[in-house]
Amino acid sequence: MRDSGTYRRSYFIKALILTTIIVSILGYVDFITGEISIDILYIFCLCAVTWYTNRLIGMICILEFILAKTTADYYDQVKIGSHLYEWNTFNYVVMYVVICLCVGKLKKSLYR
Repeated sequence: MRDSGTYRRSYFIKALILTTIIVSILGYVDFITGEISIDILYIFCLCAVTWYTNRLIGMICILEFILAKTTADYYDQVKIGSHLYEWNTFNYVVMYVVICLCVGKLKKSLYR
């Protein structure tokens, strides 16, 4: 029998690996689509990750989203150093954090 600490750690690692794979695929799709926004796919992914795991993995997923979006924009020749780009990235981070916290709170309130 495995103790709960080992189970939680292996669950966390598996969830993190699966999340990273999904975010990598979304980043590639974002790169292929170019200027077409696929933010709704990022939001669906964030909601699913936060709902089925926890808010910590959701927050890590947000960091991966920002890295994927920035990398896709970099290779799409989008001007990343501008203040407008930084402001938009900040807005994405705030939006994703609010969504992650709301989904986590909703799950917690439904399963009381």
